Amino acid sequence: MTLAIGLLAGAVLIALSGPLYLRATLSPRVRPGVALTVWIASAVVVLAGASTGAALLLVPHTGADHLIGMANSCVNVVRAGGDPVWEHVARIVSATAVFAAVARVLFVAVKVSRDDAGRRRRHLQALRVLSRVEPGSPVLWLEQDVPVAYSVGGRRGAVVATTGVSRLGSAEREAILAHERAHLSGRHHVLVLMAEVLGRALPFVPLFRAAPPVVRVLVELAADAAAASRCGHGSVRSALRAVRAAGVPQGSLAMSRESVELRLHWLRAAPGGRRRAGYFGAVFAAVSPAVVAIGVVAGLVLLYCLSTGSL
Repeated sequence: MTLAIGLLAGAVLIALSGPLYLRATLSPRVRPGVALTVWIASAVVVLAGASTGAALLLVPHTGADHLIGMANSCVNVVRAGGDPVWEHVARIVSATAVFAAVARVLFVAVKVSRDDAGRRRRHLQALRVLSRVEPGSPVLWLEQDVPVAYSVGGRRGAVVATTGVSRLGSAEREAILAHERAHLSGRHHVLVLMAEVLGRALPFVPLFRAAPPVVRVLVELAADAAAASRCGHGSVRSALRAVRAAGVPQGSLAMSRESVELRLHWLRAAPGGRRRAGYFGAVFAAVSPAVVAIGVVAGLVLLYCLSTGSL
């Protein structure tokens, strides 16, 4: 039971306070991909921690408490301090609340994913009729003078651009296409959809409520960084100023739709450092609050055991 309470406490801690300390990642000193990883990983830790904790609550005779050093005699003393009936009721109520929230997330995820897939399929079908594809190029080109580019996700995702983009300078054109390809290779559409599902399903959870707009900006920053590594920061800045977001369909990711001025600033202050180390740090930052919560709960149980002389 100690581990179950620790997992639930960690999930609650991240869900409530996550937006406060995760804001520190929204800085040009932090790689956009690293910031995106820590936001997404934190949401996953909340769901996984709460679900696992709720499941453990329904298995009172598990030996999981021994994993964190709680002697069996000590745990028995702690349990003996309360009414067993109310203890079982509290467990069932807590587990039911968590599983109801998870079921709500799954329901919204199925509905939103189905709607998004249908809209995306219809849009791509129309595009393949109206556009032209150059030999050896995966880009769907539309006849339009205004330079517009966006990407459509999915297993058969595509980069869509107007002929206005093809008339730009070669550096700007390549930067635009590299940006949109980075969305597809990074599965950014899936990450945005995941954040929106959590925000719609559980808007009363601060982390889930804050995630959708942050993730939308971070995927654009990550795609900017990927394009800059191939084409140079100057080319990406020029491309951001050249393209437009008019007429971009819902559910797609367009280069010039989200926070252009902020992204221009980040491109001027691009961070250095080792990428792999940054991603390991992001995962550690997402998991560490839950680990701390488990340690605190275990410590409190241990102090109780010591104070009662049962250890």
